[in-house]
Amino acid sequence: MRIAFISYEYPPDTASGGIATYTHQAAVMMARRGHVVEVFAASKLRKGVFFEDGVTVHLSQPENRDTFADLAGAQFAARHAAAPFDVMEGPDYRADARTAAALAPEVPLIVRLHTPRYLVERINMTIARGSIGRRRVVWEAWRRGVRPLWDTRHPANRVERCHALDADEIIAPSDSIARIVARDWRIDPSRILKLPNPFVPSPALLSVPVRTRTNTVAFIGRLESRKGVLDFARAIPLILAQQPKTSKTRFRFVGMPLGSPNTNQKMDIYIQEMLAGSLHAVDFTGHVPFDQISGVLCETDICVFPSIWENFPNVCLEAMSAGRGIVGSWSGGMQEMLDGGRVGRLVPPRRPDKIAAAVLELLTNPEERERLGESARARVLSEYSLDRIGAAQEASFVRVADTLPLFCVRK
Repeated sequence: MRIAFISYEYPPDTASGGIATYTHQAAVMMARRGHVVEVFAASKLRKGVFFEDGVTVHLSQPENRDTFADLAGAQFAARHAAAPFDVMEGPDYRADARTAAALAPEVPLIVRLHTPRYLVERINMTIARGSIGRRRVVWEAWRRGVRPLWDTRHPANRVERCHALDADEIIAPSDSIARIVARDWRIDPSRILKLPNPFVPSPALLSVPVRTRTNTVAFIGRLESRKGVLDFARAIPLILAQQPKTSKTRFRFVGMPLGSPNTNQKMDIYIQEMLAGSLHAVDFTGHVPFDQISGVLCETDICVFPSIWENFPNVCLEAMSAGRGIVGSWSGGMQEMLDGGRVGRLVPPRRPDKIAAAVLELLTNPEERERLGESARARVLSEYSLDRIGAAQEASFVRVADTLPLFCVRK
């Protein structure tokens, strides 16, 4: 088959999040399965056509994020005219493949649910203002005759919804995102195929020894509210209060600090002030490149990922690959990754007391932590392997390509 992936994000040029990681791994996976794969992506550094990792990559330099779909669509249409594609795939977020789908309606379209824009805005607004504050914003927007960005009927969000409805197949990597989008976009749940993203653990992650005694508890990820970083910070004094003063437990924040509830402070400074009485046990590393994450995990016994909600957090799979003890949020895709708590501990979001209790359990029972780590590593290798996910994704592409009527016209 000839397969096209259309995504603004693609490493290394625009590797800003999970969409980039997924698109690269999926493109390489399908190329290794014998398909011809071409990616249409954005770059801030270069433009042209490149052959990387067995994949042809078409890079454009859009003026901004909003103009990418038209640039990529034109590139795709020209390439399709010269060498027709059998199927195309793009993300829900910003509907990157919308122009390509309009210019070549005869090509089957698959839309993968990463996290639509309205949902990101809704989570961020709820965190920033709370449910009461959010209702006030809704009232003010209604009074002015506009819709807030987290409203699914906002013009920007209607584009994403219509793009998904136009798809010949909608794929969700987690049950959580499938349920939320089916409800909010009023989509028949049977139209959404559950298929996890592929994940290829690096040899460095798999070589991290499971049996460690570093007494280090780490949060890894961007330091932002929706990742639950403030709840982890609030759990630290609770943990220290339950340990003897001679305890050598350390807490590490690994990631780029973003904004905090105090608009004048970055998150790391805000947390340092919050933890003024516990700073003797706390470290901040700042951003760590991906190729150095295995080293961080070697120095870590327990990883804490208490997100308010996340769809498919790769950082959890990285920690599982390294055999770490994990305390994750049951809200979102981590519940499935950790097999309902069979290979890690799950806690409700916004509950520092629950985080503290789970961390203390694993700190005081290293044998159980190591058992969970071994099980987590085995789960990554069995459930998210290229062979397993690749065969299922290939079947999706083939099914859509074989069933779509030739010369169909999308709405």
